[in-house]
Amino acid sequence: MIWKRNSRCDKQMRRDVLSLIVGWTMMAMIIPLSFSFLVTWWLDGFGTASVAFLLPIMISGLIGGSLLSIGVRSDTTERLRDREAFAAVALAWPVAVFIGSFPFWLGGVFHGPFTDGSEMSDIARGFVNSWFESMSGFTTTGATVIEHSMSPNCIPGTTPDCINAQPRGILIWRSLTQWLGGMGIIMLGLMLLSRVLGGGMALARAELTGPSLSRLRPELQQTAIALWTIYIVLTTLEIILLWGVADLTIFDAFNHGLTTMPSGGFSTHDASIGYYDSYLVESIIIFFMFFAGVNFT
Repeated sequence: MIWKRNSRCDKQMRRDVLSLIVGWTMMAMIIPLSFSFLVTWWLDGFGTASVAFLLPIMISGLIGGSLLSIGVRSDTTERLRDREAFAAVALAWPVAVFIGSFPFWLGGVFHGPFTDGSEMSDIARGFVNSWFESMSGFTTTGATVIEHSMSPNCIPGTTPDCINAQPRGILIWRSLTQWLGGMGIIMLGLMLLSRVLGGGMALARAELTGPSLSRLRPELQQTAIALWTIYIVLTTLEIILLWGVADLTIFDAFNHGLTTMPSGGFSTHDASIGYYDSYLVESIIIFFMFFAGVNFT
């Protein structure tokens, strides 16, 4: 009878483990959101930054803090199995996408609650478009719905480049979603929080694609740090080359550096890199696309 009860308990999903992982993921989201808030404040002013990013930061902190304080037990870190790892990754991504959609919606890239003259149908469609843009970013899909018929910042026949007409800081957030998605939010968590989360190998198997996972270092946290170091170094090198050699502005170089390494392809112009009509720009990006496709191990 005791064996049957224990067996039945083992088959149940351990919700406290899900709360721990999703909660820490939401807390980790505060870091890139806060960075984008500061950049937007610098490039577009405090008004745009506060409207676009303060609410997502608060929502992310509220959800994360609530999950960690209410749903977590003292022995939660010892209870992670592959089942919870797969479920947690499946839950963490949609929640991250949901939080990531708010800057597009509130910041006016699409029709939102603070957009002058927008009707309820426009606001609802604007949130769907924002969700799509965020999902495309975090999954490194690269599709975009920023166009003249969707964005209030673009006037047909007057605004020649719709993407480039958006607030600078929100375009950086858009590129940052792809950069984070390229290595995975959970992999970022393994680097920062593996001592807290525990069960790192199960999380890594759930997060990464492919038939197997190879360690670069004895400890999984060390492996995550090594992978992120390679990712950051290559991204930084590309930004330097695009800015210093190909003569892109630092803003364009930074954005394209963030979106090349995850093989996402978001750009700051409607015509993407075709806008520059430069073999040098294309050659640098192709070079780093090759490295992005090479196994980091």
